[in-house]
Amino acid sequence: MRLTLYTDYSIRALVYLGQNPGRRVAIQEIADAHGISQSHLVKVVNRLSNHGIVLARRGRSGGVELAAVAHEIFVGDIVRLMEADLHTVVNCVPGKGQPCILADACRLRGLFAKSLGAFMAVLDRVTLHDLIMDHKRY
Repeated sequence: MRLTLYTDYSIRALVYLGQNPGRRVAIQEIADAHGISQSHLVKVVNRLSNHGIVLARRGRSGGVELAAVAHEIFVGDIVRLMEADLHTVVNCVPGKGQPCILADACRLRGLFAKSLGAFMAVLDRVTLHDLIMDHKRY
């Protein structure tokens, strides 16, 4: 399973915010701390803000902070939010958007669905707080 940089950046940003509770953090500060592009991080934060995961405020006293406490934010929810093509592998749509001609006889679809379900079940048990507090566990 390969996750996009979009998801990676979102988790990095959330971990950083979780490590700085109760204060607004500038996007540039997060970008500098992780050595990532500020323009990419702005897009990530915008999506997280639009879905109520973070609170974002513009201007001189602006910044970003978590909208909930870290133990209420589940990694599985973040991955689902950020990964637009998460179920593509389960639906087996090869190039040019045409359905797979082997779909009726193929057993891989069920295997992929089961694997994705197991993967997400693990992430659904992990909170942002877990990532921050017990980094050796993962």
